Amino acid sequence: MKTVHFLMAAAVALATLCGSTAQADRYSDYWLPENMAKRQCASVHLGYLPSIPHHTAAYQEMVVEKSAPGTYFAANNFGCGYIGVQELYGKNPDGTPQRVAIFSIWDAKDSGDNPNAAPEEERALLIQRGDGVETTRFGGEGTGGKSMRNFPWKEGELIRTLVIERPDGDEFRQIAGYIYDPAVRKWTLMSCWRIQALSRGLGGGCGFVEDFRRNVESKQYERRATFGPAYRWDGKDWHLATEFRFTRDANPLKEINCRIDPKRGWYSLATGGTIAEEADFPVFSNKKIDNPPACKKPGKDVMKLIKAPKLRKIEYKD
Repeated sequence: MKTVHFLMAAAVALATLCGSTAQADRYSDYWLPENMAKRQCASVHLGYLPSIPHHTAAYQEMVVEKSAPGTYFAANNFGCGYIGVQELYGKNPDGTPQRVAIFSIWDAKDSGDNPNAAPEEERALLIQRGDGVETTRFGGEGTGGKSMRNFPWKEGELIRTLVIERPDGDEFRQIAGYIYDPAVRKWTLMSCWRIQALSRGLGGGCGFVEDFRRNVESKQYERRATFGPAYRWDGKDWHLATEFRFTRDANPLKEINCRIDPKRGWYSLATGGTIAEEADFPVFSNKKIDNPPACKKPGKDVMKLIKAPKLRKIEYKD
């Protein structure tokens, strides 16, 4: 737990370094495209299509190929949150990079960027968190609940994530995030949150690569990850994403690309360093994989989690 406490403290420090003005006002000059280009890589996204808007579970696989301090590799950014892994800034005592898993859920209603501004009854409510996971409120990009745990992922290794929606009465729903931990060979809970059911279904779905260090030097380093397969559960069957949309944020830097990873047969998304744009998959366009790599639908272990009843609330003493 000491390691996790240290990581959470580091994450808070990261948010501060990323710009207190931006944390207070998402419309500030901090986010002007020309200012973004001076300090950070462009954020790039890979949308999972076709859309299954009312899906209640999402399973993703991702392989990080190249990382740098201050990078978020989101396996799935869905309608009300995101899940993935990050590399923080510092080193662990043994000299290895500080690497974590993270799962966040936004409050159902937008109350700005101040985590204390949302009325108590409208906030994401923590139901449960997994062993070694710490949770906190967040702000600066909307508000909600965040969970984080030490997770020493490595480049080239498979990362598997799962998000599940469960009904919680007529007016609420539970959203739970899981990550497969190869150290114990099983799915482990990141956290589960209860939010207002202004809509049903997870909605949308994309992977992304983001530079959150934003210290000018950080844009000099390449970050790359391959996303897929990505499955959506509609309550009856799994739907495999076979079409993808390549997008970016407003940062005008051109060091981005998206291309097929010949080893895995899925799309590899990259930003930063000396990356060259590729004409084969231009930004703001869609591409299909006509013959997707052979892959198995999520197995019994995943279905057991999906079919489990809603989680009971646990009171934690932090």
